[in-house]
Amino acid sequence: MGAPAASVIVVIHAGVDRLDDAIASLASEASRGVQVVLVDNGSEDDVAEAARRRYAWAKVVRSDANLGFSGGVHLGVEAADGDVLVLLNDDAAAEDGFVEAHLDALARHPEAAATAGRLISWDRRRHDFLRGRVTFDAHAFQIGQGLPVHAGDPPADGEPLPFPCGGNMAVRRRDWERAGGFDRELFAYFEDVELGWRLTAMGRDVIAAPAAVARHRGSATSARLGDFRRGVLFERNALRVFFACADEDCRAAFGSAVLVTFLHRLAAFAAADRDLGWWAADPFGSSSTPPDRASRWRRRLRDGGPGAFLRHLVSRIVGGARVGMPTLDDGFVLMQLRAARGFADGLGATTARRRSLDAVRTVPDRDLLTRFPRLVVPTYRGDAELFASDSFRDLLPAGWPLEWSDLADLLDRSVSGVGDG
Repeated sequence: MGAPAASVIVVIHAGVDRLDDAIASLASEASRGVQVVLVDNGSEDDVAEAARRRYAWAKVVRSDANLGFSGGVHLGVEAADGDVLVLLNDDAAAEDGFVEAHLDALARHPEAAATAGRLISWDRRRHDFLRGRVTFDAHAFQIGQGLPVHAGDPPADGEPLPFPCGGNMAVRRRDWERAGGFDRELFAYFEDVELGWRLTAMGRDVIAAPAAVARHRGSATSARLGDFRRGVLFERNALRVFFACADEDCRAAFGSAVLVTFLHRLAAFAAADRDLGWWAADPFGSSSTPPDRASRWRRRLRDGGPGAFLRHLVSRIVGGARVGMPTLDDGFVLMQLRAARGFADGLGATTARRRSLDAVRTVPDRDLLTRFPRLVVPTYRGDAELFASDSFRDLLPAGWPLEWSDLADLLDRSVSGVGDG
């Protein structure tokens, strides 16, 4: 028998309890000859062993370490035999006709490298993923999340989209390989945005396959990371996606605005911190005085109670913190600093990734953005003031497609940040 037309890849890091979500929903697909590949991505709860016992028809591969979603998918691709690679989240369940809908869409559209399916809530009442948009600094939003299924407006079959959702998508193996697949260094989040950018830059489309539907538990996997670590990945990965994908003209056009926005957010986060505000201020322009140490300790005792006060005191003693200097808790400031460190550490790999895209690029980013204009959306503290300023607008290029919006308007349309989770 020849290689199957499609291989469905499911990556699970932790959650034997979730095997019956994703894998069990693919039993009918397997009975029709579709290969199912389960990647045990460094789990500690014997996912691989449980899968082999319960689903003998699935091909199970294991990594001893957590490779992230991107690395886990690559491990699954290496084990897969299909010419089409279908990705399904571990906290999702395929509806009837899931794989066939992806394959039919690709068959009708030879110009398409990938298809983007739909995700709906577990109870089938609301949309989870319909379509996505990208900002000028390579963050992303998913449009329509949370809308009732009868009220949403799914993209038309075959409609070009800027990227698919990694939790429900299909991609031709030859296009995956030519694009370099997901960026393993992203670990998780925005790997699908980056792949969509690369594929469209190669002259290949990402199209909607609205009949390919999966139910999704909604961030059941990503919630394990916690908001802080997810925030670090969001901020680091957005920088990497931009500088790994933007061509020379796009980098020249938007690079200054991207970096100024990142730095302005870091400064705004620091200024808003009650302990860091003074220390982060311009030492030559601020007329304020350092916060009184005694008043800071009294405020910690008042706000956090004796337990929090003692934990903070012990952490300063054990950690050898300098007297009078504020500490960084797991907040926005530290999130942004860690994102900057991660981006800087990976700059060489980012450059190599961009050069690999330049070697196969056929569509300049100016043309790509004409199809998919970039959003300018104030999202974090201080963004609204920055984006409204003449100095920021002077950083943005003339003649490049941009759409200005505000977060309230997007939230009215039930928009939230996207990723694989």
